[in-house]
Amino acid sequence: MRVNLLLLLSVNAEALATPPTRRHRRSTRRNAASTTELKNNNAYRLASAASVAAWSACAVTALSRHPTLALPAAHARLSILQALTPLPLLTASFEAAPDDRTVQLGLAAASAWLCAAVVFAPHFTATAAARAPGLAHMAHSAAITYPAPLRAVAAAVHAGAALLCGVGYASSPPTKGRAPSPVWRGVAIAFAGLALVAAVAPFPLATLPTMLGRRLSRAFGAFSLLYAAAAMALATADQKVLRRGVARAAAAHWVAVGAKLVVERNCLREFYPAAFSRPVASLAALGTFSAALFVATRGDGRDGVR
Repeated sequence: MRVNLLLLLSVNAEALATPPTRRHRRSTRRNAASTTELKNNNAYRLASAASVAAWSACAVTALSRHPTLALPAAHARLSILQALTPLPLLTASFEAAPDDRTVQLGLAAASAWLCAAVVFAPHFTATAAARAPGLAHMAHSAAITYPAPLRAVAAAVHAGAALLCGVGYASSPPTKGRAPSPVWRGVAIAFAGLALVAAVAPFPLATLPTMLGRRLSRAFGAFSLLYAAAAMALATADQKVLRRGVARAAAAHWVAVGAKLVVERNCLREFYPAAFSRPVASLAALGTFSAALFVATRGDGRDGVR
């Protein structure tokens, strides 16, 4: 009798002990996954802050003073404002990246582009405008070289961001979403075109997407590429953070353009001869940002945006 009782108690004790052990294992796995996700998110937040600081420092350094021309301080400030307009898109992209491979790939490519623009700045900004008909007055050199400390830090930041997002893209499963939106895909194609212009078109055409001049227009092409990636991501999934980033960046772009039109209304042709020499391309570039702003705020008919 005592033996049977002991056996019964032993079996009951084992049965009672087994479920907590399984729950503990499941909890441990959940905690490990949560810790990994938290570390990844923190890495993206750090890369976002560092990328914002690096681009801002390069923009201020490149645009505060022209290497050969004496330009008004107001023009320099407006140019810097224009260069900083994509920052809402940049931060939103880093926030959305952990959950979207398209954004990860776009950030990896844009960060690599920005790294190259810092390291090879003289090649990105070297003048070729003297060969453009009617722009002989732009034969001056606009080539810049960043100070060595800034060049080293900014290049390391952008290279690190490219590596982080590239590894994230390679290790993430395919992003599942709805059928692609033709409206957002059209916006993506338009911005991809602006990126291509910034990368390979000769001056002055390469300056038109942003009107930043030869000192930063090719580097800014990285953000046109990021706009394209964000639009492709939004074509298959309505991400509020990313859509808000596109809207704010496009709106900031128009605010900067409007400020230039108001403050420099009496000398627009003098400061932006390239834009006036290519009016169709200039209007097309502005139309691309307008389309992005409209679709991001009003929706593509499927986002549920009101």
